Amino acid sequence: MSNSATNLGNPSPLAYRTSGLARASVTGVFWSFANVSVTTILTFLVFMVTSRVLTPSDFGAVALAVAIISFVGTIVPMAFGEALIQRSDLEERHTNSLFWVTMGLAVVVAGSLVLLSPLISRLAGVPLLSSILPVLSLKLVFDAGVAVPSALITRRMEFRYFAIRTTVANGISAALCLWMITNGYALWALVFSQVALSFTSLLVTLFAAKWRPGFEFSPTAIRDLRYFGLYAMGGRFLNEARIDQLILGLTLGPASLGLYFFARRLHQMLRDLTSGAFGPVTNVLLASLKKEEERRREFYLSFCFASALVGFPVFTGFLAVSPNAIPFAFGSQWDGAIYPAQCFAIIGLMSALGIMQSGLIRYLGEARWWFRYQSAMQLSTVPIVLIIYPLGLNAIMTAIVLRTLFLWPLSVVKAQNMLGITLGTYLKSIGSPTVAAGSMALLVGAFPAWLPGLPPFQLLVAQIAVGAALYSAIIFALSRGRLRELWRRLKDQRGQTT
Repeated sequence: MSNSATNLGNPSPLAYRTSGLARASVTGVFWSFANVSVTTILTFLVFMVTSRVLTPSDFGAVALAVAIISFVGTIVPMAFGEALIQRSDLEERHTNSLFWVTMGLAVVVAGSLVLLSPLISRLAGVPLLSSILPVLSLKLVFDAGVAVPSALITRRMEFRYFAIRTTVANGISAALCLWMITNGYALWALVFSQVALSFTSLLVTLFAAKWRPGFEFSPTAIRDLRYFGLYAMGGRFLNEARIDQLILGLTLGPASLGLYFFARRLHQMLRDLTSGAFGPVTNVLLASLKKEEERRREFYLSFCFASALVGFPVFTGFLAVSPNAIPFAFGSQWDGAIYPAQCFAIIGLMSALGIMQSGLIRYLGEARWWFRYQSAMQLSTVPIVLIIYPLGLNAIMTAIVLRTLFLWPLSVVKAQNMLGITLGTYLKSIGSPTVAAGSMALLVGAFPAWLPGLPPFQLLVAQIAVGAALYSAIIFALSRGRLRELWRRLKDQRGQTT
């Protein structure tokens, strides 16, 4: 007997939340933020320690291994889990069939990678790969097991379980990594900590999902999921294949790849800490509001404002302080990563809003359009690197930023058309964070010239303190009414349902 996603009397593990959406969205953002905060703090701690004992070349070797794992891992249909979130009439045959297909392919791909690792190492000219790849291949199997139960938790908007999972998994991973570093295995600490993180996440997610796979496989069920799933899988390939890291490693070598990976990793941590907290909530919320146009428009604009409110000061602030902050926090060996990190900060400003556009476009029936957009965005990196690499990493980063600035407005216009809003309405929703963050960046960026000779730590503290004070003052001056309205809605949702 199938377990319908619309069973209201005795809610199924497969069900959408059908009441209290506003309250669930508020608490969802809270738990999502707690989730990414724990992840970012622990990741940053490990990242800072390892960056002080490893060279850019060491980072480059691990980055190349991660890129290879990510590339071959796109064969595994883990992204089909997003089709479980999007599908209204979800049944157990869908979840069971997808679980076994995903796990089966993951085992095959991981085993093949173990056998081929010596050959890959010789072709890439990086001997360490023959040792790293067999260990990292375990991550593929553990990550595959998370896809279905994680999708079910997201459907129910029970984001507190992700926070619990993150705390446990990242805590164990960080402890293992730091223990290995103190015992002289810094490079291997990066490798084993990733495997430990995936394994612990799998155990906690299975427990939290209240779901266990049944021994059932239905080709028809996979066909039911294939339209959205294939586009989600294509999107995952574009985002997770790490084509940029593969090409950079093969053209510029491990040292330049290490600088790029370092800068990109900082960007990812900041992105997860800001817009990443909104992504899981907006995706499932927009999917559940397919037929409620006015509420969908209201939620979208509110989340754009909230994401800009948090994301814009983080990325503009990082852009301004990175010339001082990176050498101080990570060591002078990472001076070459300052400009790439600043370029990623500019891209981060767009990603703070892009998470909303992604959820809206994909989950409201335009997965094909989003896939084409992602293809243009990600695959254009290939000719950029191949043409510009003789000029060095900084020239490549400049070109990537210009590419992003050129293509990103396409997604903005698409989202506007789907919602039926004007450009003015959209810009108004993010106007005050834009003005406040821009003013803050100009002031903070001028500090080193105004205070020459100030020790790095004192300069960084002064930049952060003054920048935060200025940003807060401008936001309260320009958006006091909007903030008061958001606060009123938060209070109204306590104990209420929609």
